[in-house]
Amino acid sequence: MTDTTSADPEEAQAVAMATQPPADKQLYPAVAMYGPCNVFDLEPGKVKLWCRCGLSKKQPWCDGSHKGTGITPLRWQVPPQPQRLYALCACKYSADPPYCDATHTNLPCQVLQRQGACLNKDGHDKSTKLCTGCGWVPDF
Repeated sequence: MTDTTSADPEEAQAVAMATQPPADKQLYPAVAMYGPCNVFDLEPGKVKLWCRCGLSKKQPWCDGSHKGTGITPLRWQVPPQPQRLYALCACKYSADPPYCDATHTNLPCQVLQRQGACLNKDGHDKSTKLCTGCGWVPDF
């Protein structure tokens, strides 16, 4: 982990700010699974919270694990036309969330490259919940 202590308060503040992503910077979620979550027989019209952070233990649904990451769940209403199967995104990088668009097919190399080049890589340790700078999580 990077030492962010400093005798100079202005320098310490600059270092602390450098480790925080800018408000307009993209936040990268964790990949929960490289493939879709197949969900059956959802009730038409019911509102569900789809996990966008990738940390939920109840994939594809939100369990509140996103708290503190800056990533929030997607409020999704099950379409009115009933269907037996929904293929919902589990990689969290679909261009059409919550639906799977097969983005996961080419994602592993991109994720590994982004994690290897992460500016916060020194902070990747067991105490880190999620690095939104690259999508890294411990024990994945």
